[in-house]
Amino acid sequence: MNLDVKTLFTVVTLAYLIGAVVMTVLSIAMRSAPKSVRAGWGLWGICLFLSAAAATMISQRGAIPDALSIIVANALLTIGFGLRPSAIALLNGSKMYYLWLPVAGTLGWLGLYAFEFFRSDILLRVIYINGFCLLGVLLCVRESMRLNLHRVSSWFLTIAFSMDVAVRISLIGTHLQKHYPTLLEAYETLPLQLCFLALITAIVLKLVGITVSIFEMQRHQYREEAEKDPQTGLLNQRGFMRATSQHHEQLAASSAPYALVLMDIDELRQIEERYGVTMRDALQKLFGKIAGSTLPSTAVAGHLPTGQIVVFMPLSDGVEANSYARRISKMLVTESQSASGNKVAARLSAGIFTGTADTDIQRAIEIAGICLRQARQDNHSNIMTHHAATGDPVSATSDETPFARRQKQEVLDPAQ
Repeated sequence: MNLDVKTLFTVVTLAYLIGAVVMTVLSIAMRSAPKSVRAGWGLWGICLFLSAAAATMISQRGAIPDALSIIVANALLTIGFGLRPSAIALLNGSKMYYLWLPVAGTLGWLGLYAFEFFRSDILLRVIYINGFCLLGVLLCVRESMRLNLHRVSSWFLTIAFSMDVAVRISLIGTHLQKHYPTLLEAYETLPLQLCFLALITAIVLKLVGITVSIFEMQRHQYREEAEKDPQTGLLNQRGFMRATSQHHEQLAASSAPYALVLMDIDELRQIEERYGVTMRDALQKLFGKIAGSTLPSTAVAGHLPTGQIVVFMPLSDGVEANSYARRISKMLVTESQSASGNKVAARLSAGIFTGTADTDIQRAIEIAGICLRQARQDNHSNIMTHHAATGDPVSATSDETPFARRQKQEVLDPAQ
């Protein structure tokens, strides 16, 4: 293949068009993907289509009016490159923070082109357009590096956009070294032809990176679904332990405090025997919904195989944990009565551990479970709290599962 201008423009245009079609199809077909990601694919498709249209018009310079090959073509470029950072931000689950960019770039281009000194100087036009494209691409590099959940695609996109950065700098640098009278003469030089080849490679790498991100996103979704309890929508035991271990490691460095609340519905077996499995499942679902909706912003909640809900509250003390458990208890009574037509007023009991990160999560669950069992045996309370600083920790039993079943309200005496 000869490296002539027409061939290079044709290849670049086809690469943009193919990419636009692929991204548009993905945004329509991948209905299981989050809306923000599908919107990012769709917006990226629009950006590529605008670039393809601009490349087509530029390649026809001299055969079509300058109003199209210069004014409109470069306006489409500024819009397309201005929208690119927003498209990558959507892929990252962020908002479209850069909507001002295409507006500012296009208005700046149209405003400057109204002046004769700018209109007649190719160097100034090249510096403005490629400088603006460079700004858009640098913002894309920034957003690509934030794709921390999609590590492989993040590297692909970062490398591709970095190549784009090199292309824009080379274009500006070449025109600064030698002031070409026309763009056609500049494009026929070897350095700019190599820039075109790098640009084509970057386009392909971007498509590969975005395609890889699809598989990484799906893998992340599958992992999230595997770590969620289908009945309550909370984390299952595996997901809870993974999430809290990360928090615990951060707290352990400074022995920071935390609280762990273990909650369970009282007399759930009797409710099941009287009203059936459907009522039991409905109460468990309601329980999970209430616990999740009232969860503090920094807390992590999980649903254990034993039916209990466990809540990890970093940097919290017994007062906040007790208040949270009481609030859940009151809401469960009220909403279970309303949902069951006053047939059932479900109550819960809770065991609370409060201490520092010197105590690991598994041990805290064991202690909270013992508090929970003792709370169920105490007719005067439904919440019991163990403060690690007040004395020796409660001994865990060796045979029973540490995940206890019900809940009650006072401070546990370490001597018990």
